[in-house]
Amino acid sequence: MRPSRADSILRAYRTQREGTPLAVARQRIHLPRGYLGELLACSLRGELWEGNAVGEFERAFAEFTGVPDAVAVPSGRAGLRFLIDAMQLPAESEIVCSAFGYPVVPHIARELGFRLRFADCELQTLGMDPLALQKVITSDTSAVIATHLYGVPCRIREIAAIAEAHGAALIEDCAHCCGASVGGRMTGAFGRAGYFSFETSKPINTLGGGMVTTRDAALAGRIREMAQVEEQKGVKWLAQRLSRTAFEATVTHPWIFQVGVYPALRIAARKTEEDERFSSGYRPDEITLQGKMGRYTNYQARLGLSQLARVREQIPQRRASARRLIDRLRDRLDFQEPAESDAVANYMLVTALFPEMKDAARRLLEYGVDTKREYMRDCGRLFGSEVEFPNAARAEREVLHLPAYPELGNAEVDRVARAVESLIDAPAGRS
Repeated sequence: MRPSRADSILRAYRTQREGTPLAVARQRIHLPRGYLGELLACSLRGELWEGNAVGEFERAFAEFTGVPDAVAVPSGRAGLRFLIDAMQLPAESEIVCSAFGYPVVPHIARELGFRLRFADCELQTLGMDPLALQKVITSDTSAVIATHLYGVPCRIREIAAIAEAHGAALIEDCAHCCGASVGGRMTGAFGRAGYFSFETSKPINTLGGGMVTTRDAALAGRIREMAQVEEQKGVKWLAQRLSRTAFEATVTHPWIFQVGVYPALRIAARKTEEDERFSSGYRPDEITLQGKMGRYTNYQARLGLSQLARVREQIPQRRASARRLIDRLRDRLDFQEPAESDAVANYMLVTALFPEMKDAARRLLEYGVDTKREYMRDCGRLFGSEVEFPNAARAEREVLHLPAYPELGNAEVDRVARAVESLIDAPAGRS
């Protein structure tokens, strides 16, 4: 007989009382540091929506990334839409995307009237394979969108060289990759432009929003015009964003996760695939711009400025936690890692390939380790490509994100490693 929800919660309380380590959440979400003070200060000065902070944040982010200009935008995906519009690419030309990625990227390109081509990913970085790009890029290709996934840079130098040789504009998708670098050069500084996301789970969290980086002054000017004519946000939007982020911060707090969320995840893990939204990371109805537009606010920029200084400081901590887990399990799993010795990842997620990914996620949850899965997809399949992309298909089947974020101590990272080792060593069907 399956335990009831009440039994699961009671077991969680007993776990606390008996001193057994708490279950480990897949991620830790925080409200931006100083958000209430900034909210009060901006309100008192009448600068909640408009003020000098947006320009200050743009200049600071451009300096951080190592480019001449940056433009604050409503969201990462809005930044991509603005970029494609502002680049004035030939109508109905081709845009090449990585076959493994978030479906909103090819969705936006297609909705703007461009023909899609996909290049398979490689399995080390999970980013676009330069050899695959070389095979699919044509004289009709006007742009290449290279995605850096989960904080790990793709082979961006090789991709940039191929795009340049074919006269195609290179757009860097840095939604996951703020603070990563290759050869001392930040992601977002290799192409004609890059775009970043400041959603709640990202290294910089401004309750949503994003940034476009570019070396092209005219392109920056056109994007800035688009951003400034967006509809102004209001109190309802702010209340919704604060309440949503507060909820995410609450449910990923270790104690709340243990007594409420973890038992619910255990129950959800026993349901059918149709009921798996709670366990997975992908929602097929999230390929629109609904809720992702609106003018970037002065308040958000204040939050961004306060966090920007901490990003560089957090890179060693993020990397140390990830390296601790990867190094311990390196001989037993294939992990996503940078391909070049001078590439520095800023691990937003630590990612491994599990041949039986869904079963592994279920069994790790039984060991007290929550994971994230199905965040990215084989876009070639979703968008009806007649070509098969074996690496993207494998990545969709096998990619699982293990918790190794900076808030975890060494003991907790080691616990995750032990859970994975137990999973690998246990006979199938047992945990």
